[in-house]
Amino acid sequence: MREFYAQGDVLVERVPDVPVSGAPLARSADGAVVVAEGELTGHRHAIYGDVCFFRDDGLARDIPGGLYAGHLRVDAPTAELVHDEHDPITLERGTYRIRVQRELDPKEARIVAD
Repeated sequence: MREFYAQGDVLVERVPDVPVSGAPLARSADGAVVVAEGELTGHRHAIYGDVCFFRDDGLARDIPGGLYAGHLRVDAPTAELVHDEHDPITLERGTYRIRVQRELDPKEARIVAD
């Protein structure tokens, strides 16, 4: 069974461990790893601690364009994903794929039947 966590417009999926590849993403001035930031509010989804956030588009081929934020490897026993307007999410040691969700424009909605 797959593990998912949601915090506002961020969706976190636990995935099998992979080696760090692609480009590790820089930390902010306060040492946080920012996995997403609100366009209007400036509020951010951030993680502090012993983690590595990297982007490798080859590991996200199944995610629609523009929704992949990166992969997060938690090297400590736990790390917390924090946001000003949501409860924190505790992530255990392991690897996670981070994606951003977007609002559905009603004009783009469609029903698909098999």
